[in-house]
Amino acid sequence: MKNRYFLLIVLFSMSLFSCKEKEETAKPQAATEERLVPPIPEANIVADEFQISPTKDTVIYHKSGSVISIPKDAFLDEKGNVVSTPVDLKFRMFSNPLEIYLAGIPMTFVNDTGEEMVFESAGMFEMNASNKGKAVNVNPDNKIQVGVVSYSNDTKFNRYDFDSESNTWKELGKDVVKTTTKEKELEQLPEAPEAPRIAGKFSFQVFDKLNENDKLKEYKDVWFEPVDGKKCGFDSKDILVKDLKNGTYEVTFVPWGKLTDTIKTTCLCYLTFKDKVAYSKALNDYRKKYASLLSRIQSLRKSIDAAWSNYNQKCKEYNVFFARKEIEEMKGSSKIMRTLQVNQFGLVNLDWPHVYPKGAKVEASFVDDNGNPIVLKQVVLVELGVNALYRYKKTVHFNPESQNILWGMTEDGKLAYFSASDFKNLEARSGKVVFKMRVHPEELKTYDDIMNVLFRS
Repeated sequence: MKNRYFLLIVLFSMSLFSCKEKEETAKPQAATEERLVPPIPEANIVADEFQISPTKDTVIYHKSGSVISIPKDAFLDEKGNVVSTPVDLKFRMFSNPLEIYLAGIPMTFVNDTGEEMVFESAGMFEMNASNKGKAVNVNPDNKIQVGVVSYSNDTKFNRYDFDSESNTWKELGKDVVKTTTKEKELEQLPEAPEAPRIAGKFSFQVFDKLNENDKLKEYKDVWFEPVDGKKCGFDSKDILVKDLKNGTYEVTFVPWGKLTDTIKTTCLCYLTFKDKVAYSKALNDYRKKYASLLSRIQSLRKSIDAAWSNYNQKCKEYNVFFARKEIEEMKGSSKIMRTLQVNQFGLVNLDWPHVYPKGAKVEASFVDDNGNPIVLKQVVLVELGVNALYRYKKTVHFNPESQNILWGMTEDGKLAYFSASDFKNLEARSGKVVFKMRVHPEELKTYDDIMNVLFRS
């Protein structure tokens, strides 16, 4: 009987130990309790929508400054077949902690030792695609490439994909960091053949006085204008004209004898006209022939111009959060791009996991301006200079040597915040602390309104 009781006690003890072990193992996974829930649905970051023709290569210059390169046959349907009919693509970027907050994106990560870490982001985006209302998948043989606009050229960041089923981030190696300019992006535009021009100062004609079967007769009504704007041409034994098929022509003069090195025998030329009627006809023919290409180039150029204009504004906005040397040095003339391939649709993050801020750790409770207790949800802290979002329930960690802003949502949907100046006057570094929050009197429903209250006031 004693042995039986002993066995039961041992089994009971083992059961307790097993439960405790499971609790301790599961505890670090608390990070996965964060769900993709926007705290203010009306202010959530809205995705931009594009209709893609999947049978040809497509490049999108997104307003954020990011560049999306989509090869043909990049999408698969649910059965694994290549999609050939139009695809609806949605894309949105997250560059700062407020954008991440408004989207409700989880920003914690449990490392191999079970420690909960917080992501510092170097750029994050969400991309989804559908065909006829049904979600499509990435074609692993023809992956989409995204040049993510970033505000850090540090190589410490890793690439993570978000698994919506397990609500966790999966690390997938590194991205490629480079710097680009507007000029470089414009150089990537499709090339249109040069348009006909009015003849200029050094324009010349070519003709053959001796050959009855004149091989230059097709050029008898046109003039050639040297591309370099310098004089070219002379009487010669032969003249060769090569159409380069891009609106320019290579004209070669074959001399009777040896020439000095200062005389050019070959020059690159535009096609030009001195007769206005002939010029107008040639220009109209050109516009009709290349109408589709010219329209596409113009549209892409406008997209690049708009994206760079928006990027310059974002640089100024970003510096509200982070006064970083690499951003100041750019001055809007260049931008940092972090390039990666898309493995799956959804959220993709370029991050560096780090520990919560140190220096102060307090047990927080909250009151309004009048000292009345309030309950806050979606409580977060931002440390200026770090592109991270620290979410808290009761225990608040912060670095007293940094500028900090803490905010959350009241039960009736109003923004309550503890400003950087409030933190400066906060002497407590531990224990229980009552945060006297500034509660905005009205519901804020746009990104700009919230940005103005938290970071521009």
